[in-house]
Amino acid sequence: MSGLLKRKFEEVDEDPCYSSPSSFSSACSGWDSEGESCYSDTLDSTPSNPSSPATHFNTTSILKKAKRPRRGNVTFDQVTVFFFPRCQGFTSVPSRGGCTLGMMQQHSALRTYTLAEFAVEQRLLRREKLFNRLREEKLEALKLKLTKNGTQENEDAERLTVDDIPEQDVDISGANVDEGSFLQPYPSKRRYALLKAAGVKKVDKEEKRQLHELRISRENCGCDCQGFCEPETCSCSLAGIKCQVKIPENYSICLD
Repeated sequence: MSGLLKRKFEEVDEDPCYSSPSSFSSACSGWDSEGESCYSDTLDSTPSNPSSPATHFNTTSILKKAKRPRRGNVTFDQVTVFFFPRCQGFTSVPSRGGCTLGMMQQHSALRTYTLAEFAVEQRLLRREKLFNRLREEKLEALKLKLTKNGTQENEDAERLTVDDIPEQDVDISGANVDEGSFLQPYPSKRRYALLKAAGVKKVDKEEKRQLHELRISRENCGCDCQGFCEPETCSCSLAGIKCQVKIPENYSICLD
């Protein structure tokens, strides 16, 4: 048994893979004398055994994390619609005269739709608006026919309403209601009727007068000065602004 252990120890001493501390220190001193250290700052991934194939390891830094691609899309699952009561607006200048339309600051109801339900609801609303608009156009055409393009008065034409236009006379079967819609201005009578239907008991008449003056002031822009400004008669000077002469599609300041 002792002979076996002794033989094993001898084999270990003779094995080139094992070296004694003295041999290791001598090897290091030899390297140091050549200007190299036995502990290199760089790690060599090539095995020491020349018979084994060279193997290269790709190391990845733990400090640099791969950037995840950002998703640039946004998804929605529902639509909430708020309903506001109508009121007199006082915030716009209708081109056709009459009172303005507005809405109250606090909503009176709300409703939540899924995306599919909201798409169906919008399609029905666009279809209804298109039907009403075509019906109003037929009413105006009938009034012009009875009054001979507005040159003659006709009591029957004045009494006509949208309800006098049969629904079967309005055809929207060929219309494409999926392309969206655009705002249609309401005539003054229609706006007044909407306010009454919303419960507005008294419409401020002063707004109508102020809006009329605003429309006139926007149409009459500039003065009639020719060549030089006469402050005593210049409408711009009397209004406290610089003299601007009326020129079609352009306004120039007069020379003093």
